[in-house]
Amino acid sequence: MTSKGLGRGLESIAELAKDGPDLSSYVSLDPKHPVDSPRVAVLWMIFGSICFGTMNALVKWTSLNTDVWMIIFVRSLVIAVAVAIFARYHKTSLRMNDPKKMFLRCLVGLIAMTLYFSALSLIPIGQAVTLQYTAPLFVALLSGSLIREKVSSSVLFMLITAFIGIILIVSPDLDSIDPNALLALGSGFFAGLAYIFVRDLRKTDSPSTVVFWFAAFSVVGSVIQAAPGLSSLTWEMIAALVGIGIGAGGGQVGITMAYHKANAAWVSAFSYLTVIIATMYGIILFDEILTIKIIIGGLLIIGSGVALIFFTPSTNK
Repeated sequence: MTSKGLGRGLESIAELAKDGPDLSSYVSLDPKHPVDSPRVAVLWMIFGSICFGTMNALVKWTSLNTDVWMIIFVRSLVIAVAVAIFARYHKTSLRMNDPKKMFLRCLVGLIAMTLYFSALSLIPIGQAVTLQYTAPLFVALLSGSLIREKVSSSVLFMLITAFIGIILIVSPDLDSIDPNALLALGSGFFAGLAYIFVRDLRKTDSPSTVVFWFAAFSVVGSVIQAAPGLSSLTWEMIAALVGIGIGAGGGQVGITMAYHKANAAWVSAFSYLTVIIATMYGIILFDEILTIKIIIGGLLIIGSGVALIFFTPSTNK
């Protein structure tokens, strides 16, 4: 294309833009006051849930042959390296603007991950995923007091409905929860805190920065414990661990972007999709049976997610 042709093309685009839609509600010109985009947040949450669901299956499989610290170390190293390369290629700064909140996000996130991976190696995958995914409920309950976001009664109702669906899918026996299951429940609480900090960090730090520093923090926090077992890893195990890192990286990007784009309590409901995906992996890889309870639970979760679209919070002006 010649320079004149390019110039005419740009002029045509400019003319169309004059009569085009007002994009001011979708694009924020002030990085300190980012604009919400709930539907984009849902797409990011779906992507993140698929990645996390795949990661759950790989963690369950690898936990039979290695310890939790090795999984955390390799997973986090893969993510940190990938984000660093991405940032360097795109000349994006990974500098922290709010070190205190970033540290808190990383700390509670590492605690949540350690508790969850420990539980996943000790109890059935469905039960572990269900209890860990109480995180959105903790987000809904705590976001109002911690980051001053309004939580409507309709959102709370849909979250409770979705959680009932999860219970039906995995049928946990609440009368006989053992300490191992409580590890997953504790993970849900700390993950909820982590998501709230992610939401608050959107005012100061980019999604890439949040993902990178959480990964780097986790590498430092697990390297000493993982180091003795590195020499004994097989190529098959290395491939699985790297797969966990890739799945977790995609999940972290998806979840982080989702919380940057919409109200924390609202968008958290869509993370329940991970439970459905994990259940599908359970059926295929772990011989779980698709009962009528699982079908009803899945319908409740999907129905709640669809219903929440009609309760989309208004965007920031």
